[in-house]
Formats: sequence, structure tokens, C-alpha cells
Amino acid sequence: MSFPNNSIESIFDTLHEIEMNLQKKPTDHEKETLINSLLNLRILMDQYVKHWLTFEEKVNKLQKKFNFTLPDVLPEGFLQDIELEPGRNLDDPDIDEKKFPQKYSFLKLESDQGIDSFRKGLGFWDLAMLEEAIREFEKVVELEPNFIFGHFCLGLAYSQKGLNSKALSKLRLVKALSRDPQLNAFVYNSIGNIYAGEKKYDEALNEFTKAVEEDPSFYNGYFNAGAICFNQHRYHEAIEYFEKAKEALPFDWEVSYCLGRAYTLAGNPQKGLQNLKKALSLNPSETKILLELGVLYDLLGDKRNASFCYSRLINKYK
Repeated sequence: MSFPNNSIESIFDTLHEIEMNLQKKPTDHEKETLINSLLNLRILMDQYVKHWLTFEEKVNKLQKKFNFTLPDVLPEGFLQDIELEPGRNLDDPDIDEKKFPQKYSFLKLESDQGIDSFRKGLGFWDLAMLEEAIREFEKVVELEPNFIFGHFCLGLAYSQKGLNSKALSKLRLVKALSRDPQLNAFVYNSIGNIYAGEKKYDEALNEFTKAVEEDPSFYNGYFNAGAICFNQHRYHEAIEYFEKAKEALPFDWEVSYCLGRAYTLAGNPQKGLQNLKKALSLNPSETKILLELGVLYDLLGDKRNASFCYSRLINKYK
């Protein structure tokens, strides 16, 4: 596969080509090559973001220095298109607008300034520049108070910055206004994460439960609910949540790892062993899986495999 030139269109063409090749069940070597190509695309896109920020800073300096204002407008339909399938737009006659009432509401920005600040906020956020992202998102909600998604992004940025009170205020506002199940699931999950960070575990579990009630396909909610139950030593409940997460993420090593620990502590070491072995097959270099497996093999009287796990652990730290 040839590496793309620097046009955005060619990058997405290559991304589509990688997807098509992955669907053809490639060999392990071919799959590794595809994954490396995908990694190269990500690195290239990261460079684009950095160059864009440098460009925006230079443009702003020029505007101030020479006293002019440059119109900064996103292409028509840009914000709406991010919620639709690739290749679909709002003018597509096959799209029934009645099916997407909330998307049209929370993705509608009216002012050029609002669009500009929202775009900058996303760019800063992607680079983990939280203070700058918050400043831009605050501009967005001040300019466009009806733009629900702006309040959501600001709430998440507040949360990541540790401003929990402000984050909860914004997220509760979004929860009160939104009628979109997927957005609501993200909101409940985000509130749950805040409560979990504050060690308010019962409140957190309540929010994670609401998240999966809003959107049963929201696997993060199942995993987070399972983690809360596990930490409260409610292992059977944890297993139920982790199993639902595993249905959606069968190749996620952490889900299998948590299931293995939960089954073991719930008194089912054989199921625990099965899931821990699955976790190790998905991530052979993870030391905590090796440690759990070594301890479990020891408990089951399998000294040979226990010794093997411990030896691999020791070799990693030599």
C-alpha cells in the first residue's frame, strides 16, 4: 500500500482502503502492515492539527497587527455532517429530517464567531490543552446558548480539568434539554465518572445504570458499572455488567481481565482462569495479567504454570 500524499481526500481514501482490506481477513503479517499504515495516518493527522493551531495563531496575530477581521466560516453543513454517515449530507433526499430532530437542534450554530470558537476548542481539546479549550467552549455557549453540544463539550472539559462543580452544572443542563439517547448516555456516564472520582460510588453506579438504560449499546456504561460493583465487593453483579461489556468488546483485554478477577473472587476459579487466559492472549505483555494468572494457578495447585507466569514477570524486570 502506498503512503498517501498530503491531501485530506487521499488520507480518507487510504483509510477506506485499510478498512476494506481488514474486512478481507488478512494474514497476521498483512494485518500488522495495515495497522502500521493506520498508525502512520494518525501521526500525519496529528501533524495537521499542530500546523492548524500554528496557522490560527499566526492569522490572529496578523488581524491584530494590521487591524482587519478575516471571516472564518466552516463549509456549509460541516457540523451537521459529523453526525451522519460518511458520504451523507443534509440535502440527501433519503434522510428523513423527522428522524433526527435533536441532532438538528444541538448541532446548529448560527454565528461565525461561534463556529470559529467551537472549532478551536475541539483542536485544543484534542491536544489536551484544557485551559485553552475551556476558554473557547465558554465563548461558544455565551454566543450560542441553545447549542447543546457546546455545553456538553464544556462540561467534559471542566471535568477533565477537575472543575467538578462546573462540570456537573453543565452536564445536568444538557441532560435536562437533550432528547437524544446516545448523547444522554454519554452525559450520564460522564456524571458517573465524576462521582466515581469523588468516591461517591452509589451515585456513580446510578448514573452508569441510567447510561445503559438510555442506550443499551453503550458498552462503557456496562464496564464502569461493573468496576463500581467490583470495588464494592459485589462480584456477581460485577460479572453481569462485565459480561455485557464483553459482548460488545470481545477483544478488549481489560474486560476479560476484570471478568477473570470477578469470577475468581465470586468463587468460580475455572471461569476466572478462562477469562484471564483470554486477556493474556489479547495482551501478552501486560504484567498484571501474568501476576493474577500466577496467583490463580498457585491456588489451583498448578505449580508448573504458576512458576511459568512468575518467571515471565521476573524476566520483565531484569
